[in-house]
Amino acid sequence: MLRPRCTAAARDARSASARRRAEPRVGLLYALTAYAFYAMALGALGAPFLAAELALDDAAITGIAGWVALGAFGTALLTRLADRHGRRLVLVGSFAALPVFSIATAFATSVPSYVIPQIGASAMLNTLATALAVAVAEEASDAHRARAQAWFGVCASLGGALALAIGALVPEPGGWRAFWIVAALPVLAAPLVRARLLETERFHHAKQDGRVDATRGSDLLRGPLRRRTLGLLAVGLLKPVSIVATSTWPYYHMVKNLGLDPGWASLVYFAGGGIGLLGNPLGARLTDAWGRRPTSIAATAALVAAGSAFFFVPAGGHSFVTIASLVALMAVNQVATSACNVADRCIDAELFPTALRATYVGAARLMNAAAGVATMFALSALAKPLGGLAEAIAVLSVATLVPALAIFLAVVPETRGQTLEQASGDAA
Repeated sequence: MLRPRCTAAARDARSASARRRAEPRVGLLYALTAYAFYAMALGALGAPFLAAELALDDAAITGIAGWVALGAFGTALLTRLADRHGRRLVLVGSFAALPVFSIATAFATSVPSYVIPQIGASAMLNTLATALAVAVAEEASDAHRARAQAWFGVCASLGGALALAIGALVPEPGGWRAFWIVAALPVLAAPLVRARLLETERFHHAKQDGRVDATRGSDLLRGPLRRRTLGLLAVGLLKPVSIVATSTWPYYHMVKNLGLDPGWASLVYFAGGGIGLLGNPLGARLTDAWGRRPTSIAATAALVAAGSAFFFVPAGGHSFVTIASLVALMAVNQVATSACNVADRCIDAELFPTALRATYVGAARLMNAAAGVATMFALSALAKPLGGLAEAIAVLSVATLVPALAIFLAVVPETRGQTLEQASGDAA
């Protein structure tokens, strides 16, 4: 039986107290975010070097990425634990386990010995990123929820930038192994993380109120949540196809197909990604002023358009026109990606109650992974008959983006201006 809910006045007092206590915890969450997204960038950055070392073509390297994405099945299971036993347990566990898979990857000598630990690393990284996004949303005040997600995006971008910096220093094809060795080093901070990371106030009170024990994962498919869940999972299957197709392979394309050396390819990423950081505050402002829905739709269309055009920039060596075109398109893509991510993370957190929030996001990650797997194998199958990776990316993007946006409009309500409890139904 559920315990009596707190009064509105008690919730307000609790919220003010929680904000004061949450500030140090949020800082640690942001640091973990930078680490998680550093590690998440390594697979794509290491792809051209892995391909050179193992003599893999475009079809083979995209196939490997598809297998690695299967790690999201583990993420779906682990994120359910976050709704049953707390965000802290899952965050600490995935952070501590990741170095095992990182070291195994660094010493891989064949495709199977690379893919197997990478599936484990994918599961841990996606779990870590999912639980972090949920925890940031729950620790943020209602007035600053979009801003908190914008800072989450900034830290994620800084983590990716660190990976690019290391990538620019790779001296030879085998140097990609250093990526994963560096990714294992933060395990030294595991005792500190375990000591400093506390449970979120919102989960703590949901547990006390009896909402956690009274809720099952299958509740996502019952009552008023059913249509919303199924619709958003369909979006989670369709929308990432175009995003994954356009965002995964720019570095690989620049190094292997355009003939840029790793330093120039990293420069394009740094310049475009640096400008792209502006998309986080822009996304927060638009999400609060314009709304979650229109921000997500407009930003998604822009990032896919710029991302697709990136692959059609003609090879021109290291000429100014080539580099400037790549930087400009990368910048538009990254600004739009950051803005889209702010809106989407707000939507994911706001549309589901505390006792189901991580479960839904984990299920969405599974759909994203299924989309990633389908995308990689589709690109692998289409690259040759369509004439190359660029053409395959364009076809997949057009075929999946339009229905994804239509479903999104049909099932996602606008939650701008609402408290997290009002938007999610926790206040009912």
